[in-house]
Amino acid sequence: MNDPIDWLVFDLGGVVVDVQAADVTIGELARRTRTSPALLGEALRERFTTEPFSIAERFQIGALDEAGFHDALNQTLVDPLESEILTGELEAMLLGERPALVEFMTDLSKRHHIACFSNTNAVHWRYMQQNFRFFEVLERAFASQEIGFAKPDARGFAHVAHALGARPGACMLIDDRQVNVDGAIAAGWQALRFENIDRLTADLAAHGVVATG
Repeated sequence: MNDPIDWLVFDLGGVVVDVQAADVTIGELARRTRTSPALLGEALRERFTTEPFSIAERFQIGALDEAGFHDALNQTLVDPLESEILTGELEAMLLGERPALVEFMTDLSKRHHIACFSNTNAVHWRYMQQNFRFFEVLERAFASQEIGFAKPDARGFAHVAHALGARPGACMLIDDRQVNVDGAIAAGWQALRFENIDRLTADLAAHGVVATG
């Protein structure tokens, strides 16, 4: 029997925030720098399942800061990018928050504790904090580059549960990537794969989690 759920912990990209397809960003960077999309794809992969980690993965766990990420990426490019252009391309990946999902989270927050745990980077995190209102709903917010661990690393889930003062089994991750759902479950959490808000509503209700509306 599962523990009662104390915390609903949302992923951001692909759940709360619409994100541009990686191939679009890679294609634009390839065009700007005359660099092979395949080479860029390897440098910017975000799986966290194979080491050594890519440049993007190192950026997402804080092993590289913004300047370090820019320098490391430029070393792989035929034509280097100015930092302002790279920042702009990263920000363009974030297409906007999903209003219906934010409203659903707001309703849930009247009965349940709400947090987020996102595999992200310093540029995306800053942009979201400056432009998206879902942070108003969250009691706690965890970013991979700040805690030093990214999903599906069990150490990240342990860090978040400890910071929340909760048993792992009382935390439920809501994430669009199965590898992260599997990682959460392996770490003792409960977890749901996000497909759409209607399916999420039904899946949460099956666990006794309902919104006020």
